[in-house]
Amino acid sequence: MDYPKSVPSVGLVNGKFVDENPVTGQVGSLISSQWGNAVTDELLNVIRAGGKVPAEAEHDQLLAAIKAIVRDSIPPEKIRSTLAEYGITDAYTKSVTYTKAEIEALLKNMSALPVGAMVPFPKGTVPAGFLEVDGSVQSAATYPDLAAYLGTTFNTGGEGEGNFRLPESRGEFLRGWDHGRGVDGGRSPGSWQADAFQGHYHASAADTAKPYSTGGTIGDYLARFGTGNPTTNGVRDAINNGVDGTPRTASETRPRNLAVMWCIKAWNAPINQGNIDVAALTVEVQKLKALSGSSCQGLYVSASGTNALISVKARSLIVGKGSAAQALSAVDLNINLQTTGLNGLDSGALAASSWYSVWVVSNGTQVAGIAALMPLVQCSTIVGSAVVSGIASTSSMRVGMPFGGASFPQGTFIKSVDSSSQITASVPALMTAVDTTLRFVFEPIIPAGFIATRVSAFFTDATANRYPLSYVQAGRSSRYKVASGSNLASLPMMASGAMGTATALVAVSIFQFVPPTATGICLQLLGATNSNSSAAPNASYIGGYIGPNSPPLNSTGSTNTQHNTQGRFVLEEPRVYYWGAGAAGLMCYGWEDDV
Repeated sequence: MDYPKSVPSVGLVNGKFVDENPVTGQVGSLISSQWGNAVTDELLNVIRAGGKVPAEAEHDQLLAAIKAIVRDSIPPEKIRSTLAEYGITDAYTKSVTYTKAEIEALLKNMSALPVGAMVPFPKGTVPAGFLEVDGSVQSAATYPDLAAYLGTTFNTGGEGEGNFRLPESRGEFLRGWDHGRGVDGGRSPGSWQADAFQGHYHASAADTAKPYSTGGTIGDYLARFGTGNPTTNGVRDAINNGVDGTPRTASETRPRNLAVMWCIKAWNAPINQGNIDVAALTVEVQKLKALSGSSCQGLYVSASGTNALISVKARSLIVGKGSAAQALSAVDLNINLQTTGLNGLDSGALAASSWYSVWVVSNGTQVAGIAALMPLVQCSTIVGSAVVSGIASTSSMRVGMPFGGASFPQGTFIKSVDSSSQITASVPALMTAVDTTLRFVFEPIIPAGFIATRVSAFFTDATANRYPLSYVQAGRSSRYKVASGSNLASLPMMASGAMGTATALVAVSIFQFVPPTATGICLQLLGATNSNSSAAPNASYIGGYIGPNSPPLNSTGSTNTQHNTQGRFVLEEPRVYYWGAGAAGLMCYGWEDDV
């Protein structure tokens, strides 16, 4: 269609309709019935093509018709939105339904190897989905299926809550379990067996060509040795028989072999169908982010020396170790040592003149403090040996537990718990002692579900009150606090009076003055009239006050001048060294704690 250009007298201007203009005399365009009907019929044809019935009162039919025409022109498969439109029905009848947990259990078994299977690998790289069979401790939350399979089979007692231990395969041959066959009886899966050589005899054959025998009999054989003592004619080294090559000897009996790395299937990588819980792994990652800072910030611990209370405050504190660790903030608590349980002693009653450890514990919702005795344990040591024997019971001892005494330097800890009466220390003993006393930093007895971290240590007085000696601690620095009305009127005296000489300092034990966890000691030399004194961390310092080998801490006193001198040593031994004249003395004013 077009403008009615061919219709006479319409009055188009430039091919288009115009209005009447009285000013210029322009005549308005006229629309003929012929053209008007043609336009109307054109529009009605579109409306009818869109499936609509023309209605005079409706004004949106043309738009609706155009949309319908466009929609009908699109291929049907491009606008179908349901399965039914594609002809797919629900004709199949489901006889079995599965829950989410059941589907996950089925998917877990789709792996070619089940969790717990051991596989050798020719490289030292652990593939995804596996862990090296190295006896290490793992988190049950991170590897729930492997933990369920292994259980506590290979645990040794030091794994911690929520952890389990893998078996050990490094350097070992694997042998099939006898399981009642009778070839290798008395064994259980995972048990270890040393190398051995089958018992046998060696035959003595006759060989007249050899000087050791003329007829092959034992008598003839021995006769060739003569009448002397044949002690130098024993069994000699293995030699080449001319056929099989030079014999190889070693410290064990073994076949020819190839070293591999044994790994255990821990989860199906990379999918997450229950074998490794990604949600639990996410929680562990978030924990690691929170634990990435310092173990404690703003730690402040104190005891007034006038009561049985210990105050613990910290801006932030990490409690526990490994996957069970928690990050705490705004810690503010008091421990009443005259009560037992959380925010008190872990057990028993407060003892006089004893060292105690202070701990912060948490179960994720509750934070509390608790104190535990550092008990004295009688035992035996041998100089140069790390073995500690003669212990009444090792049931409360754990690998990594600190301890101290005259036989060991500061910083010593338990390397292994060997039996009910023996442990191995992290370093050899300094002395032999059939009956010596060691002080152990026992972990506190806490309710199930709680984890703990040690934050301090204190010493109780000798009175009937048995209050903690007055002290303050900021971070790792602990200081005895002399305070009026408290149980500490003056600093603890370690030695006093005339002792040793400037060239021969004497040993002074630190056992009663700092805890086994101390890494440094704070000393003060007491000045006195006409009294000189010196202190050193070991006995190699000699030669008076001046010189390359003089003690690092010195005090001089004359008739008119007396002064005290303070210093801090890193503890090299379970003792410090001192000499003093007249009324001089050596006092302890604090320590650095390994918290």
